[in-house]
Amino acid sequence: MEFASTNFIWLFLPACLVLFYLAKWVLKDRVRDQICKFILLVASLFFYYMAGLKGLIILVIFILINYLGAIWLSGLGEKKNVAGKTAVFVILLILNAEWLAFYKYIGLFSGRSIIMPLAFSFVTFQSISYLVDVYKSKVAVEKNLLNYALFTTFFGQLSQGPILRYDDFGMQIAGKEGSFTDTIRVADFADGLRRFCYGLAKKVMIANTVAEACDKIWENPQGIGTPVAWFGLLLYTLQIYYDFSGYSDMAVGIGKMFGLKIRENFDYPYTSCSIQEFWRRWHMSLGSWFRDYIYIPLGGSRCSTARICFNLFVVFLVTGIWHGADVTFIIWGLIFALFSILERLFLRKWLDKNPVKILNWIYCTAVVMLGWVFFRAADLQQAFQYFRELFTFTTSAQHLTVIGYLNVDMILAIVAGILLCGFLQRLLNKVYLKIKGTVPFITVDLIVQIALLVWSVFMILQGSYTPAIYGRF
Repeated sequence: MEFASTNFIWLFLPACLVLFYLAKWVLKDRVRDQICKFILLVASLFFYYMAGLKGLIILVIFILINYLGAIWLSGLGEKKNVAGKTAVFVILLILNAEWLAFYKYIGLFSGRSIIMPLAFSFVTFQSISYLVDVYKSKVAVEKNLLNYALFTTFFGQLSQGPILRYDDFGMQIAGKEGSFTDTIRVADFADGLRRFCYGLAKKVMIANTVAEACDKIWENPQGIGTPVAWFGLLLYTLQIYYDFSGYSDMAVGIGKMFGLKIRENFDYPYTSCSIQEFWRRWHMSLGSWFRDYIYIPLGGSRCSTARICFNLFVVFLVTGIWHGADVTFIIWGLIFALFSILERLFLRKWLDKNPVKILNWIYCTAVVMLGWVFFRAADLQQAFQYFRELFTFTTSAQHLTVIGYLNVDMILAIVAGILLCGFLQRLLNKVYLKIKGTVPFITVDLIVQIALLVWSVFMILQGSYTPAIYGRF
């Protein structure tokens, strides 16, 4: 079930909210907390079930293994059995990694087509981070199965992240700093609804609008010509950002509606002036996960320059592998490894000293966009073919033109997509901070939210549906 679907918007989410708030208002104290969490867990499991019963069964088994394994780990720690604790920890890590690798890469080696359970990459990374934190005694083990299962499966972020941590999201569910059902304010709910409406509009009105033309261009790039190739790359650059960040916005909004804080996942990455900055702003939950659980354990930046470069290489290699088994994802990851290493060695100093910052932005944007060619291409052959179309400076052998893909909706989506990826927000930030609490602004903002929601639903009903890009990861 997609967030950007009528079933979710008109049936699933409203039903969850009604049941949740009825329990919150009718019941009291601990019973209320447990019932509210139980409602969210059942809703989350049903959400997962809609993607397939087999996937749900796998998810339940996966949850039980990690839940019991973490308790076992903690018990060995209490008994000071260091060797046993380490052995169990390694076994659990291998089990999680092998399970994920099976679904991601079995097709590459066996030729079989096996559908990976919904968002299994995100679920696995959340589970691994929890096991690592329990092993290091960074967090206390969660013995309440309801709390742990909800931490792992909360439908608001299940399908595309952000990747959550137990020391943040799990603590909220467990009520370590007070019950989250007690802390919900009207202002938080309103802001959550606002984030959902804007995120939905990003997905439906921008990402979906450019997706149809983008898919047609990328379907057979041979002979499309240089102008159309660059146009197609621009469309995909907008599509992947507004698709993924739109879903992340909706996830944050859904969390707020239920009193839960979900970490931000994007911070206007297309305004970055270096590759290092880009990865601090793009898919931030994944970047911070690799930083904390791979880069820092390898030595981070507190080692020799050669070792730092090696650490960066490993991180981005694993980033590529995490996204998929195809060699195109590995090359995509290694492109970022190369430029991150170059920036670490000398390029970042040049960028910092360069007074013409727009050149820095052009450099970063060019690397990111050309990297998307490998990310989007179906295979290596298609990627190389697309590069040939980009740089041979020829007209289309298929008689395609950029104008042929343009209409009013497309033009509006492209213009809005370019302006709203951070440039307009940064330009108007001071004005926004001054007026955001005023009655006129709140009134206009509410009208815009309603208009965006209505128009987004209308577009969905008209057939504006494109599966979420990151749903397959």
